[in-house]
Amino acid sequence: MIKVGIVGCGHMGDIHLSLLRGMRNIHVVGIADQDLERARGLASKSKVEVVAANLETLLERAKPDVVHILTPPFNHASLACTALQAGCHVYVEKPMALTSQEARSMATAAADGKRLLTVGYNNMFSPVVREARRRVDEGYVGRLVGVDVFHGALPIHAPWIHKLPSGAWFNDVDHLLYLSRLFMGDAEAVRAIGFPSADKARVDEVHLALRHAGGWSSLTYSTGAAPFQIRIALFGDQRIVEVDVISEIMVARRSFDMHPWLRKGAMSVHVASQLLSRTGWQALRVLTGHERAWGGLRSLMEAFYGAIIETAPSPVPLDQCLRIVELKEEIVRLLNESRDGRAGYQ
Repeated sequence: MIKVGIVGCGHMGDIHLSLLRGMRNIHVVGIADQDLERARGLASKSKVEVVAANLETLLERAKPDVVHILTPPFNHASLACTALQAGCHVYVEKPMALTSQEARSMATAAADGKRLLTVGYNNMFSPVVREARRRVDEGYVGRLVGVDVFHGALPIHAPWIHKLPSGAWFNDVDHLLYLSRLFMGDAEAVRAIGFPSADKARVDEVHLALRHAGGWSSLTYSTGAAPFQIRIALFGDQRIVEVDVISEIMVARRSFDMHPWLRKGAMSVHVASQLLSRTGWQALRVLTGHERAWGGLRSLMEAFYGAIIETAPSPVPLDQCLRIVELKEEIVRLLNESRDGRAGYQ
């Protein structure tokens, strides 16, 4: 039985607790939050015995094997290092850290290889994203030349979101960057354009252009677009594949060798038939209980605990996580230069 402690009792704390309760040989032994009443409320859902105001007390009283760090990112580095140094495996929600220096301190604390440090890049493990990755690997799109990723913002943010460097984008742009890397590999160069809030105190809309060894990626984060969406378009020299991560729908577009008028109709019917069949399949899975919420996060957590049991590497390689933190530092610098007028943007 693996003993687990949870630090942070916000929205993600509730979700993690729910998923952990459904996993075999996992026992949540303690919950910590600065707000003790909130911690007690979450603990009561599954009769967790130890409730603490901080990680140190949780470690002393519950003695967990694994710690899930689900707090705002301002203290991710200090909490992760404390848990790792206490001999615990650590799952930390994204963003991994605010700076590359913090991220490196976390990686150093896990460097002996005896304790896993995994960052919550859950959309990498989404069933539809993994299916798209398989199609690319099998040559379904031909040569992949570019990727476009769009990520909207949920309409309600926790107050701490707007204390992040530059704005709310800093919390979610990890998703765009790791999805870009998943399909295109590491970025060799990045360019950033930001659109400021009304008070110009933060950046509300961000567009990134990345160059990779084999092509390009275009990434957009928006606080204004509705409804909430995460979409990926994969551009190959034979097909274009479009992925709706939220609804788990994927469609492919291809050319038809026929008269232009007939070609338009054939393309429309081809896409419509895929949407209908995929929607029907998803509905059937939901009705039969095979499709459950947070599929990507569930798969990532299962992979994390599987790696612990098998003494295998983290399902999310740390070098990728460190690179994303470095890219975000570069993006912050570029956005600050743009806001100051030094890069042609006012």
